[in-house]
Amino acid sequence: MRTWSVYEFSRLYKSNITKCEGDNLNLEHFQFEALKQLLTCSEADHDKLFRYGFEKRQEVLVCQNYVGVICLPCGDQIEILPKTHRKSIHAESDESISRNRSNLIKMLKATQYLPGKVADNASLDMAKMPLLDVFIQLFLQEVSLLIKRGVARQYETHESNEPFIKGRILVSQQIRHNLVNKHHHFIAFDELTTNRPENRLIKSALLWSLKRVTAKTQHLCRELLFHFEEVTSSKAIWQDLNAWQRGRHLSHYEAIRPWIEMIFKDQSPTSVNGSKSMLSILFPMERVFEDYVPICLKEQFKKYDIKKHPPREYLISHEPSDNKKRTNGKLFQLIPDLHIKAPGKLIIGDTKWKVIDENFPNKKYGISESDIYQMLAYNQTYQKGESKPPVIWLIYPMTPQFLSPLPDFIFDNGLTLKVLPFDIDKSELVDNTADN
Repeated sequence: MRTWSVYEFSRLYKSNITKCEGDNLNLEHFQFEALKQLLTCSEADHDKLFRYGFEKRQEVLVCQNYVGVICLPCGDQIEILPKTHRKSIHAESDESISRNRSNLIKMLKATQYLPGKVADNASLDMAKMPLLDVFIQLFLQEVSLLIKRGVARQYETHESNEPFIKGRILVSQQIRHNLVNKHHHFIAFDELTTNRPENRLIKSALLWSLKRVTAKTQHLCRELLFHFEEVTSSKAIWQDLNAWQRGRHLSHYEAIRPWIEMIFKDQSPTSVNGSKSMLSILFPMERVFEDYVPICLKEQFKKYDIKKHPPREYLISHEPSDNKKRTNGKLFQLIPDLHIKAPGKLIIGDTKWKVIDENFPNKKYGISESDIYQMLAYNQTYQKGESKPPVIWLIYPMTPQFLSPLPDFIFDNGLTLKVLPFDIDKSELVDNTADN
Protein backbone atom coordinates (compact mmCIF):
# COMPACT_ATOMS: atom_id res chain seq x y z
CA MET A 1 0.00 0.00 0.00
CA ARG A 2 1.51 3.30 -1.13
CA THR A 3 0.42 6.94 -0.97
CA TRP A 4 1.02 9.13 -4.02
CA SER A 5 0.83 12.90 -3.43
CA VAL A 6 -0.27 15.24 -6.20
CA TYR A 7 -1.82 18.70 -6.33
CA GLU A 8 -4.89 20.27 -7.84
CA PHE A 9 -4.59 20.32 -11.64
CA SER A 10 -1.80 17.77 -11.65
CA ARG A 11 -1.96 15.35 -14.56
CA LEU A 12 -2.39 11.60 -14.21
CA TYR A 13 -1.07 9.62 -17.20
CA LYS A 14 -1.59 5.99 -18.17
CA SER A 15 1.76 4.20 -18.02
CA ASN A 16 3.40 0.82 -17.44
CA ILE A 17 4.59 1.74 -13.96
CA THR A 18 3.31 3.99 -11.18
CA LYS A 19 5.71 6.82 -10.40
CA CYS A 20 5.82 10.59 -9.97
CA GLU A 21 7.35 12.68 -12.76
CA GLY A 22 7.69 16.33 -11.90
CA ASP A 23 4.28 17.77 -11.10
CA ASN A 24 2.44 14.78 -12.50
CA LEU A 25 1.81 11.09 -11.76
CA ASN A 26 2.08 8.08 -14.03
CA LEU A 27 -0.37 5.28 -13.18
CA GLU A 28 -0.38 1.64 -14.19
CA HIS A 29 -3.06 0.68 -16.69
CA PHE A 30 -5.48 -0.93 -14.21
CA GLN A 31 -5.18 2.02 -11.79
CA PHE A 32 -5.81 4.55 -14.55
CA GLU A 33 -8.79 2.59 -15.88
CA ALA A 34 -10.28 2.41 -12.37
CA LEU A 35 -10.16 6.21 -12.09
CA LYS A 36 -11.43 6.61 -15.63
CA GLN A 37 -14.40 4.41 -14.80
CA LEU A 38 -15.52 7.00 -12.24
CA LEU A 39 -16.19 9.43 -15.09
CA THR A 40 -18.72 7.07 -16.65
CA CYS A 41 -20.57 6.38 -13.40
CA SER A 42 -24.10 7.74 -13.56
CA GLU A 43 -24.56 7.96 -9.79
CA ALA A 44 -22.54 11.13 -9.25
CA ASP A 45 -20.96 14.09 -10.99
CA HIS A 46 -17.53 12.53 -11.19
CA ASP A 47 -16.56 14.81 -14.07
CA LYS A 48 -16.04 17.42 -11.36
CA LEU A 49 -13.11 15.39 -10.01
CA PHE A 50 -11.15 14.88 -13.22
CA ARG A 51 -11.06 16.10 -16.79
CA TYR A 52 -10.34 13.34 -19.30
CA GLY A 53 -8.43 13.93 -22.51
CA PHE A 54 -5.37 13.19 -24.62
CA GLU A 55 -1.93 14.79 -24.70
CA LYS A 56 0.52 13.69 -27.39
CA ARG A 57 -1.67 10.65 -28.07
CA GLN A 58 -1.50 9.67 -24.40
CA GLU A 59 -4.57 9.39 -22.18
CA VAL A 60 -4.61 11.84 -19.29
CA LEU A 61 -6.81 12.69 -16.31
CA VAL A 62 -6.43 16.24 -14.99
CA CYS A 63 -7.28 16.79 -11.32
CA GLN A 64 -9.76 19.58 -10.64
CA ASN A 65 -10.49 21.78 -7.58
CA TYR A 66 -10.96 18.90 -5.14
CA VAL A 67 -8.57 17.83 -2.40
CA GLY A 68 -8.48 14.74 -0.23
CA VAL A 69 -7.92 11.04 -0.80
CA ILE A 70 -8.95 8.48 -3.41
CA CYS A 71 -8.47 4.82 -2.47
CA LEU A 72 -7.61 2.69 -5.50
CA PRO A 73 -8.83 -0.94 -5.73
CA CYS A 74 -5.25 -2.21 -5.33
CA GLY A 75 -4.94 -0.51 -1.91
CA ASP A 76 -2.80 2.44 -3.06
CA GLN A 77 -4.01 5.96 -2.33
CA ILE A 78 -3.88 9.15 -4.37
CA GLU A 79 -3.60 12.15 -2.10
CA ILE A 80 -4.64 15.45 -3.71
CA LEU A 81 -3.30 18.54 -1.90
CA PRO A 82 -4.09 22.27 -2.36
CA LYS A 83 -2.39 23.94 -5.32
CA THR A 84 -0.96 26.95 -3.49
CA HIS A 85 2.60 25.52 -3.60
CA ARG A 86 2.19 23.45 -6.73
CA LYS A 87 4.97 25.23 -8.63
CA SER A 88 7.71 23.41 -6.72
CA ILE A 89 6.03 20.06 -6.16
CA HIS A 90 8.86 18.02 -7.69
CA ALA A 91 11.39 19.62 -5.36
CA GLU A 92 9.27 19.83 -2.21
CA SER A 93 10.60 18.41 1.02
CA ASP A 94 8.58 16.25 3.37
CA GLU A 95 8.38 19.27 5.68
CA SER A 96 6.78 21.41 2.98
CA ILE A 97 4.25 18.70 2.09
CA SER A 98 3.47 18.30 5.81
CA ARG A 99 2.88 22.05 6.06
CA ASN A 100 0.47 21.87 3.15
CA ARG A 101 -1.37 18.99 4.80
CA SER A 102 -1.42 20.88 8.09
CA ASN A 103 -2.98 23.94 6.43
CA LEU A 104 -5.62 21.79 4.77
CA ILE A 105 -6.49 20.03 8.05
CA LYS A 106 -6.68 23.43 9.79
CA MET A 107 -9.08 24.77 7.17
CA LEU A 108 -11.28 21.66 7.22
CA LYS A 109 -11.49 21.78 11.02
CA ALA A 110 -12.37 25.48 11.14
CA THR A 111 -15.06 25.14 8.48
CA GLN A 112 -16.42 21.95 10.09
CA TYR A 113 -15.98 19.88 6.96
CA LEU A 114 -14.46 17.32 9.32
CA PRO A 115 -17.28 16.16 11.62
CA GLY A 116 -17.14 15.81 15.37
CA LYS A 117 -15.65 17.80 18.23
CA VAL A 118 -12.46 15.72 18.34
CA ALA A 119 -11.32 17.34 15.10
CA ASP A 120 -10.96 20.65 16.95
CA ASN A 121 -8.14 19.15 19.03
CA ALA A 122 -6.38 17.25 16.25
CA SER A 123 -2.66 16.95 16.84
CA LEU A 124 -0.34 18.82 14.53
CA ASP A 125 1.70 15.61 14.31
CA MET A 126 -1.09 14.31 12.11
CA ALA A 127 0.21 16.56 9.33
CA LYS A 128 3.08 14.11 8.91
CA MET A 129 0.65 11.28 8.11
CA PRO A 130 -1.04 10.58 4.78
CA LEU A 131 -4.37 12.38 4.59
CA LEU A 132 -6.39 9.18 4.82
CA ASP A 133 -4.62 8.32 8.08
CA VAL A 134 -5.48 11.77 9.41
CA PHE A 135 -9.18 11.32 8.65
CA ILE A 136 -9.22 7.77 10.08
CA GLN A 137 -7.32 8.86 13.21
CA LEU A 138 -9.98 11.49 13.90
CA PHE A 139 -12.69 8.87 13.38
CA LEU A 140 -10.89 6.46 15.74
CA GLN A 141 -10.69 9.14 18.43
CA GLU A 142 -14.45 9.57 18.22
CA VAL A 143 -14.89 5.78 18.54
CA SER A 144 -12.56 5.77 21.55
CA LEU A 145 -14.70 8.44 23.27
CA LEU A 146 -17.82 6.42 22.50
CA ILE A 147 -16.33 3.30 24.10
CA LYS A 148 -15.50 5.25 27.27
CA ARG A 149 -19.15 6.34 27.51
CA GLY A 150 -20.37 2.80 26.89
CA VAL A 151 -21.20 0.64 23.89
CA ALA A 152 -24.97 0.51 23.41
CA ARG A 153 -26.81 -2.80 23.84
CA GLN A 154 -30.25 -4.08 22.96
CA TYR A 155 -32.31 -7.22 23.52
CA GLU A 156 -32.25 -9.64 20.61
CA THR A 157 -34.70 -12.57 20.31
CA HIS A 158 -33.17 -15.99 19.64
CA GLU A 159 -34.89 -19.28 18.79
CA SER A 160 -33.00 -22.54 19.22
CA ASN A 161 -33.28 -26.18 20.20
CA GLU A 162 -31.39 -26.52 23.49
CA PRO A 163 -30.96 -29.15 26.25
CA PHE A 164 -32.14 -26.56 28.80
CA ILE A 165 -35.10 -24.26 29.32
CA LYS A 166 -34.64 -20.52 29.00
CA GLY A 167 -37.30 -17.98 28.13
CA ARG A 168 -40.41 -19.66 26.75
CA ILE A 169 -41.08 -22.99 24.98
CA LEU A 170 -42.39 -22.75 21.41
CA VAL A 171 -44.99 -25.51 21.48
CA SER A 172 -45.48 -26.07 17.75
CA GLN A 173 -41.72 -26.24 17.08
CA GLN A 174 -41.27 -28.43 20.17
CA ILE A 175 -43.76 -30.99 18.83
CA ARG A 176 -42.25 -30.84 15.35
CA HIS A 177 -38.60 -31.23 16.40
CA ASN A 178 -38.59 -32.96 19.78
CA LEU A 179 -41.44 -35.47 19.75
CA VAL A 180 -38.87 -38.25 20.20
CA ASN A 181 -35.88 -36.22 21.39
CA LYS A 182 -37.52 -35.25 24.68
CA HIS A 183 -34.39 -34.06 26.46
CA HIS A 184 -34.25 -31.01 24.14
CA HIS A 185 -36.50 -27.98 24.25
CA PHE A 186 -37.27 -25.62 21.38
CA ILE A 187 -37.19 -22.24 23.10
CA ALA A 188 -37.30 -18.50 22.39
CA PHE A 189 -35.42 -16.10 24.64
CA ASP A 190 -34.18 -12.50 24.67
CA GLU A 191 -30.49 -11.83 25.07
CA LEU A 192 -28.81 -8.49 25.80
CA THR A 193 -26.21 -7.95 23.09
CA THR A 194 -24.09 -5.26 21.47
CA ASN A 195 -24.93 -6.64 18.02
CA ARG A 196 -27.11 -3.75 16.85
CA PRO A 197 -27.06 -1.68 13.59
CA GLU A 198 -24.99 1.21 14.96
CA ASN A 199 -22.27 -1.10 16.29
CA ARG A 200 -22.27 -3.22 13.13
CA LEU A 201 -21.58 -0.09 11.06
CA ILE A 202 -18.79 1.01 13.41
CA LYS A 203 -17.14 -2.42 13.24
CA SER A 204 -17.41 -2.45 9.43
CA ALA A 205 -15.82 1.00 9.29
CA LEU A 206 -12.98 -0.17 11.56
CA LEU A 207 -12.39 -3.23 9.36
CA TRP A 208 -12.46 -1.01 6.26
CA SER A 209 -9.90 1.33 7.85
CA LEU A 210 -7.65 -1.53 8.97
CA LYS A 211 -6.88 -2.44 5.35
CA ARG A 212 -6.02 1.08 4.20
CA VAL A 213 -3.93 2.80 6.86
CA THR A 214 -0.35 2.70 8.11
CA ALA A 215 0.93 0.45 10.92
CA LYS A 216 0.46 2.99 13.73
CA THR A 217 -3.18 3.59 12.83
CA GLN A 218 -3.73 -0.15 12.31
CA HIS A 219 -2.62 -0.78 15.89
CA LEU A 220 -5.26 1.63 17.20
CA CYS A 221 -7.90 0.02 14.94
CA ARG A 222 -7.17 -3.41 16.41
CA GLU A 223 -7.42 -2.08 19.96
CA LEU A 224 -10.86 -0.64 19.25
CA LEU A 225 -12.05 -3.75 17.39
CA PHE A 226 -11.55 -5.73 20.61
CA HIS A 227 -14.52 -3.87 22.12
CA PHE A 228 -16.74 -4.97 19.21
CA GLU A 229 -15.71 -8.63 19.27
CA GLU A 230 -19.23 -10.04 19.64
CA VAL A 231 -20.60 -7.66 16.97
CA THR A 232 -20.91 -8.94 13.40
CA SER A 233 -19.89 -6.72 10.52
CA SER A 234 -22.71 -5.13 8.57
CA LYS A 235 -24.11 -7.24 5.73
CA ALA A 236 -26.37 -4.43 4.47
CA ILE A 237 -24.89 -0.96 4.95
CA TRP A 238 -27.95 0.95 3.70
CA GLN A 239 -30.35 -1.09 5.79
CA ASP A 240 -28.31 -0.57 8.96
CA LEU A 241 -27.99 3.16 8.26
CA ASN A 242 -31.76 3.42 7.96
CA ALA A 243 -32.15 1.40 11.17
CA TRP A 244 -29.82 3.75 13.08
CA GLN A 245 -31.73 4.88 16.18
CA ARG A 246 -31.64 8.29 17.79
CA GLY A 247 -32.49 9.20 21.35
CA ARG A 248 -31.08 10.25 24.69
CA HIS A 249 -29.65 6.80 25.35
CA LEU A 250 -27.73 7.02 22.05
CA SER A 251 -26.74 10.69 22.15
CA HIS A 252 -23.04 9.76 22.33
CA TYR A 253 -23.40 8.00 18.97
CA GLU A 254 -24.37 11.21 17.13
CA ALA A 255 -20.74 12.27 16.57
CA ILE A 256 -19.95 8.91 14.94
CA ARG A 257 -22.69 8.86 12.31
CA PRO A 258 -21.21 11.60 10.03
CA TRP A 259 -17.96 9.64 9.85
CA ILE A 260 -19.83 6.44 8.99
CA GLU A 261 -21.68 8.27 6.23
CA MET A 262 -18.45 9.77 4.94
CA ILE A 263 -16.86 6.33 4.69
CA PHE A 264 -19.77 4.21 3.47
CA LYS A 265 -22.40 6.53 2.12
CA ASP A 266 -19.72 8.74 0.61
CA GLN A 267 -21.20 11.95 1.89
CA SER A 268 -17.99 13.82 1.42
CA PRO A 269 -18.99 17.06 -0.27
CA THR A 270 -18.46 15.54 -3.71
CA SER A 271 -20.93 12.62 -3.36
CA VAL A 272 -18.47 10.09 -4.75
CA ASN A 273 -20.39 6.84 -4.59
CA GLY A 274 -20.06 4.94 -7.79
CA SER A 275 -17.66 2.19 -6.79
CA LYS A 276 -17.43 0.27 -3.53
CA SER A 277 -13.77 -0.46 -4.19
CA MET A 278 -12.87 3.21 -4.70
CA LEU A 279 -14.15 4.98 -1.65
CA SER A 280 -12.99 8.59 -1.46
CA ILE A 281 -12.98 11.52 0.91
CA LEU A 282 -12.80 14.71 -1.13
CA PHE A 283 -13.53 18.38 -0.51
CA PRO A 284 -14.09 21.27 -2.96
CA MET A 285 -11.32 23.77 -2.22
CA GLU A 286 -13.26 26.72 -3.63
CA ARG A 287 -15.96 26.21 -1.02
CA VAL A 288 -13.49 25.46 1.78
CA PHE A 289 -11.54 28.68 1.07
CA GLU A 290 -14.76 30.68 0.72
CA ASP A 291 -15.94 29.43 4.13
CA TYR A 292 -12.55 29.74 5.84
CA VAL A 293 -11.70 33.36 4.97
CA PRO A 294 -14.70 34.97 6.77
CA ILE A 295 -13.92 32.99 9.94
CA CYS A 296 -10.37 34.37 10.00
CA LEU A 297 -11.34 37.93 9.04
CA LYS A 298 -13.73 38.09 12.00
CA GLU A 299 -10.76 37.38 14.27
CA GLN A 300 -8.44 39.78 12.44
CA PHE A 301 -10.88 42.72 12.22
CA LYS A 302 -12.84 42.47 15.44
CA LYS A 303 -14.26 46.01 15.13
CA TYR A 304 -15.88 45.25 11.79
CA ASP A 305 -19.28 43.69 11.25
CA ILE A 306 -18.44 40.91 8.80
CA LYS A 307 -21.20 38.81 7.28
CA LYS A 308 -20.93 35.94 4.87
CA HIS A 309 -23.30 36.03 1.89
CA PRO A 310 -25.34 39.22 2.52
CA PRO A 311 -28.97 39.59 1.35
CA ARG A 312 -29.29 38.82 -2.32
CA GLU A 313 -29.61 41.66 -4.79
CA TYR A 314 -30.34 41.76 -8.50
CA LEU A 315 -28.35 43.59 -11.14
CA ILE A 316 -31.23 44.79 -13.32
CA SER A 317 -34.99 45.22 -13.38
CA HIS A 318 -37.00 43.70 -16.20
CA GLU A 319 -40.64 43.22 -17.09
CA PRO A 320 -41.31 40.85 -20.01
CA SER A 321 -43.77 41.96 -22.69
CA ASP A 322 -45.62 38.64 -22.43
CA ASN A 323 -47.63 38.80 -19.19
CA LYS A 324 -47.82 35.02 -19.07
CA LYS A 325 -44.09 34.82 -18.39
CA ARG A 326 -44.17 36.11 -14.86
CA THR A 327 -40.97 37.15 -13.09
CA ASN A 328 -40.34 39.13 -9.91
CA GLY A 329 -39.19 42.02 -12.09
CA LYS A 330 -35.52 41.30 -11.31
CA LEU A 331 -32.81 39.46 -13.22
CA PHE A 332 -29.20 38.36 -12.63
CA GLN A 333 -28.91 37.63 -8.94
CA LEU A 334 -25.74 38.68 -7.12
CA ILE A 335 -24.36 37.13 -3.92
CA PRO A 336 -20.91 38.41 -2.84
CA ASP A 337 -18.93 36.33 -0.37
CA LEU A 338 -18.35 39.10 2.18
CA HIS A 339 -20.35 42.08 3.44
CA ILE A 340 -18.07 44.17 5.69
CA LYS A 341 -19.36 47.18 7.62
CA ALA A 342 -16.36 49.31 8.64
CA PRO A 343 -16.56 52.69 10.40
CA GLY A 344 -18.12 55.05 7.88
CA LYS A 345 -18.02 52.72 4.89
CA LEU A 346 -19.22 49.45 3.41
CA ILE A 347 -16.67 47.06 1.94
CA ILE A 348 -17.71 44.22 -0.34
CA GLY A 349 -15.34 41.24 -0.48
CA ASP A 350 -15.06 38.22 -2.72
CA THR A 351 -12.78 35.19 -2.46
CA LYS A 352 -11.24 33.38 -5.41
CA TRP A 353 -9.40 30.07 -5.06
CA LYS A 354 -7.12 30.87 -7.98
CA VAL A 355 -3.39 31.38 -8.41
CA ILE A 356 -2.28 34.78 -9.70
CA ASP A 357 1.23 36.13 -10.31
CA GLU A 358 2.35 39.57 -9.14
CA ASN A 359 5.32 39.44 -11.55
CA PHE A 360 3.24 39.66 -14.73
CA PRO A 361 1.32 42.96 -14.83
CA ASN A 362 1.41 42.82 -18.63
CA LYS A 363 -0.72 39.66 -18.41
CA LYS A 364 -3.15 41.29 -15.95
CA TYR A 365 -1.48 39.28 -13.17
CA GLY A 366 -3.54 36.29 -14.27
CA ILE A 367 -6.76 37.90 -13.02
CA SER A 368 -9.81 36.86 -14.99
CA GLU A 369 -11.74 39.64 -16.73
CA SER A 370 -15.00 38.05 -15.61
CA ASP A 371 -13.88 38.50 -11.97
CA ILE A 372 -13.33 42.23 -12.57
CA TYR A 373 -16.75 42.60 -14.21
CA GLN A 374 -18.25 40.76 -11.27
CA MET A 375 -16.69 43.24 -8.82
CA LEU A 376 -18.09 46.17 -10.83
CA ALA A 377 -21.54 44.57 -10.68
CA TYR A 378 -21.23 44.24 -6.88
CA ASN A 379 -20.30 47.92 -6.67
CA GLN A 380 -23.26 49.03 -8.79
CA THR A 381 -25.67 46.97 -6.70
CA TYR A 382 -24.45 47.04 -3.10
CA GLN A 383 -22.48 50.31 -2.87
CA LYS A 384 -24.53 52.71 -4.99
CA GLY A 385 -25.60 54.76 -1.97
CA GLU A 386 -22.16 55.12 -0.36
CA SER A 387 -20.96 58.67 0.37
CA LYS A 388 -17.26 57.77 0.52
CA PRO A 389 -15.37 56.33 -2.48
CA PRO A 390 -16.31 52.62 -2.49
CA VAL A 391 -13.78 49.86 -1.84
CA ILE A 392 -13.94 46.19 -2.82
CA TRP A 393 -11.57 43.46 -1.65
CA LEU A 394 -10.74 40.69 -4.10
CA ILE A 395 -9.02 37.99 -2.05
CA TYR A 396 -6.75 35.28 -3.49
CA PRO A 397 -4.66 32.69 -1.61
CA MET A 398 -1.07 33.75 -0.97
CA THR A 399 1.45 31.76 -3.03
CA PRO A 400 5.17 32.14 -3.79
CA GLN A 401 4.05 34.16 -6.84
CA PHE A 402 1.68 36.42 -4.87
CA LEU A 403 3.14 37.59 -1.56
CA SER A 404 1.90 41.19 -1.20
CA PRO A 405 -1.13 43.27 -2.24
CA LEU A 406 -1.19 44.46 -5.83
CA PRO A 407 -1.33 48.19 -6.61
CA ASP A 408 -4.90 49.47 -6.36
CA PHE A 409 -7.17 49.19 -9.39
CA ILE A 410 -9.18 52.41 -9.89
CA PHE A 411 -12.42 52.45 -11.88
CA ASP A 412 -13.77 55.52 -13.67
CA ASN A 413 -16.69 55.71 -11.22
CA GLY A 414 -14.29 56.08 -8.27
CA LEU A 415 -14.35 52.44 -7.17
CA THR A 416 -11.10 51.19 -5.65
CA LEU A 417 -10.45 47.48 -6.09
CA LYS A 418 -7.86 45.99 -3.75
CA VAL A 419 -6.41 42.62 -4.75
CA LEU A 420 -5.15 41.06 -1.54
CA PRO A 421 -3.34 37.81 -0.65
CA PHE A 422 -4.64 35.66 2.18
CA ASP A 423 -1.88 33.94 4.17
CA ILE A 424 -3.18 30.46 5.00
CA ASP A 425 -0.16 29.74 7.21
CA LYS A 426 -1.01 32.69 9.50
CA SER A 427 -4.76 32.61 8.82
CA GLU A 428 -4.92 36.31 8.05
CA LEU A 429 -5.22 38.82 5.25
CA VAL A 430 -1.78 40.13 4.27
CA ASP A 431 -1.23 43.78 5.24
CA ASN A 432 -3.78 45.70 7.25
CA THR A 433 -5.91 47.41 4.60
CA ALA A 434 -8.66 48.29 7.01
CA ASP A 435 -7.80 51.98 7.22
CA ASN A 436 -7.00 52.47 3.55
